[in-house]
Amino acid sequence: MRILDVSAGKRAVWFNKHRPMATYLDIRAEVEPDIVADSRNMPQFVDSTYDLAVFDPPHVNFSASAELSRTYGHHTTAEIRDIICPTGKELSRVLRPDGLLALKWNDHDQKLSRILDLLPDFEPLFGHKVAQRNLRVSQTYWVMLRNRKFDAN
Repeated sequence: MRILDVSAGKRAVWFNKHRPMATYLDIRAEVEPDIVADSRNMPQFVDSTYDLAVFDPPHVNFSASAELSRTYGHHTTAEIRDIICPTGKELSRVLRPDGLLALKWNDHDQKLSRILDLLPDFEPLFGHKVAQRNLRVSQTYWVMLRNRKFDAN
């Protein structure tokens, strides 16, 4: 099995942060990914041999001066959508037909249904709410999607 994590960062979602079957991609060289690239325009050598992709995109529009913005970067709602939609197109290209996408999403600013609409090349299979914040009500989900590449429909 080959896995591509296109928002690797500090590999926070991984138990083994150096899993041999995984390739870690991030736009930030300082987090030391295997591939330094923008997930919206991956190098051509990242090809359709991956079985699974992991995508934990930016999901909260913090103020530019917020502590979390210093850690994860500051993105407006429009910028977040502009990351998700073209990354979805690239993921469809680099995943094999029927490959899977594990998407992590927090609906603090944008509902999950809106984000799934930005990924038309993928069919949502199942998902699960894994956390809920009560101060500012939001929920974090993990969703598994199937690459629709080569679907007859």
